[in-house]
Amino acid sequence: MNINSETVKRLRAERGWSQEQLSELCSVNLRTIQRLEKRGSASPETIKALAAVFEVGVDTLLRSQANTPQGAATSVLNTLKNFDDFQGRSSRYEFWWFFLFFVLLLALAETLHVVLASIVAIILLVPFLAVSSRRLRDAGQSIWWQWLYLVPFGVLLVLYFLAMPSLEPSQAKTDALD
Repeated sequence: MNINSETVKRLRAERGWSQEQLSELCSVNLRTIQRLEKRGSASPETIKALAAVFEVGVDTLLRSQANTPQGAATSVLNTLKNFDDFQGRSSRYEFWWFFLFFVLLLALAETLHVVLASIVAIILLVPFLAVSSRRLRDAGQSIWWQWLYLVPFGVLLVLYFLAMPSLEPSQAKTDALD
């Protein structure tokens, strides 16, 4: 689930707690606190523990689910910043802006030099797979569909799944429990 990491940092700072102290109070791993303050993703149990420790409602910690799209540059930068996050969710907007950036950068690199295009493709492979995983999860699909990238014309089926609308928050919660 997506939480507002700035709210967690602010509440922790107001109480003068370190990340270690917060992890002890919530009975979660320090690495979990570091991850949620960096990326804003946490399990429902962790969010409930944080809400109990901070004595606030769970809704206070959740990130606003408003579908106000962020700018294209912000979407691409967020994807690059979260290059190793395969667990969260990404909106269609965020995925397709990164996909466009990926294709245009590869095309530019290809016009300059073939080796440069290979280097760019290798560098952007992990962020692309990460945002694809998050997008498939957001659309309610299995991340294992990405294996079809290796099959001729399988990319068309994967792109179809990537273009599917996001699950409603209530559906996402029930899917997360299964």
